[in-house]
Amino acid sequence: MRSAAMAAVLLSASAAFALPVPIAKAPRGQPVTLSGKVMRITDTDAFRLKDETGVVTVYVGPNDLPVEVGETVTVSGALEEGFPPEFIALGLRRADGREVTFRHDWG
Repeated sequence: MRSAAMAAVLLSASAAFALPVPIAKAPRGQPVTLSGKVMRITDTDAFRLKDETGVVTVYVGPNDLPVEVGETVTVSGALEEGFPPEFIALGLRRADGREVTFRHDWG
């Protein structure tokens, strides 16, 4: 279950893509952009993203995954406070420049 605090962060953030930060240095509970390679698909709405500093699970649910293993992508969203933290994506940019926006409905 997603926290009310995370929902507030996501509602206040846009899907705009800022300069990516390393996964290992991504602040929790704040809007941030990450970039890396899709290492594996973990669920119908989640995948593992890896850069040179670390790996994180990226959640796009309840949306379908628009990525493939081995693809390099940039995601905007926020890293949850929990452990291990999960990155809640608001938007995704594929290597070819196509962008996808995600909607999360937590009530």
